[in-house]
Amino acid sequence: MQARIRTAMIVGMAMTMLAAVGVSAAFSPPAHATQVITDIAYAPPQPAGSRGHLLDLYLPSTGITPRPLLIWHTGSAWTSDDGKAGTDAIADIFNPLGFAVAGVSVRSSAQAIFPAQVHDIKAAIRWLRANAATYQLDPNRFAIMGDSSGGWLTEMATLSGGVTALEGAVGTTGVSSAVQVGLAFYSPTDFLQMNAQNLPTGGLDHDSPASPESLLVGCPIQTCPATVAQANPMTYVDSNDPPLMFLHGQADFLVPHGQSVLLYNRIKAQCGDATFVSVPGADHMMSQVMDPAQYGMQTVRTTTDCGETVSTGTLNPTWANFATFLRGGLKMGTSCEVAYSTGAWNGAFNGSVTIKNTGTTPISGWTVTWTWPGNQQITNAWNATVTQTGAQVTARDAGHNSYIGPGSSQSFGFSATATGTNDIPAQFKLNNIVCTRVPA
Repeated sequence: MQARIRTAMIVGMAMTMLAAVGVSAAFSPPAHATQVITDIAYAPPQPAGSRGHLLDLYLPSTGITPRPLLIWHTGSAWTSDDGKAGTDAIADIFNPLGFAVAGVSVRSSAQAIFPAQVHDIKAAIRWLRANAATYQLDPNRFAIMGDSSGGWLTEMATLSGGVTALEGAVGTTGVSSAVQVGLAFYSPTDFLQMNAQNLPTGGLDHDSPASPESLLVGCPIQTCPATVAQANPMTYVDSNDPPLMFLHGQADFLVPHGQSVLLYNRIKAQCGDATFVSVPGADHMMSQVMDPAQYGMQTVRTTTDCGETVSTGTLNPTWANFATFLRGGLKMGTSCEVAYSTGAWNGAFNGSVTIKNTGTTPISGWTVTWTWPGNQQITNAWNATVTQTGAQVTARDAGHNSYIGPGSSQSFGFSATATGTNDIPAQFKLNNIVCTRVPA
């Protein structure tokens, strides 16, 4: 038994180190002020003294509130109960974009076998949603992301929303554990096919009783196919699932590339919404999957509404593109235009703002922000709730006009006072993304 655990621990440590190196090497963000709250217990520890029911919260100092939330879990071949380790690197990327980030730990396979890990991530999501108001999180805009076994956890959480058998009774109950979008790196899916999909040069013996997959489900995987099927994200795929992006290197030694091929084909067959980025020459680490040397060579397969597009090099694996995908899945918008006009009289003026969704995904709920260049002061508004603090203005939809489809627009207006010059604001943002200004 000690040898079995040692084998899995070595694999898990390697996966964790590779993932951590990949994150830090792929992006060097600017410094920013962030509130960090560590070791929040989303459920009592099981067993006592373990770290599998803790999460860390990274709250941005900029951006609109309530904030969209990105949940992160670092892979370890299920051998670690500290999956929130390394979240600071993810927060460094997404906090400046206005995302709150939660690093979530779940129990290791040595502490509890499947489905405990899924019960845990769902418990963490429920806790975060139940406490959304406290941390100014948007309960309707939860995204999840992870690598390796963290990618598996991401896919399980994204695809099994509403599956009662996987909810469990850990921690907070009676709150939705659904997420609105997922992004996974090199995840295992169908454990039973992993050995057959290994590279010609070799790979792990996933059928071994000491393999990470066998230790997760508590039995040699080929002897308990029913249990393994329950741990397969493909089991839960249907046409109502949130959008999912997943990436996999074609030279992955630890988790065969074919695992993501299987998942994509299943989602396509069910008329789901998925983007699969297949990167040639990349092994099991983010630094290789996101290597700029591979840009323009990756195969991108996208399926939605029972249709499919296949292209080469159309979506480079960059943090900027990942953020755009997440924003689209959260219905925040990915690009926009603003037309601004005024009508002035003595000491006061009326303003009109038209926002157009120039992206390909709908916007559900919007906030427009800008900064006055002078001493303008809002006195009244219509078709939006407008507030002003100093020179900062925030305009939120009025409810009846919260939806903006692709290519569509919504408008609102206001009255304001001004003395001296009344210049146009230099920049408008829609849901924290900078809009192009066009003539009114």
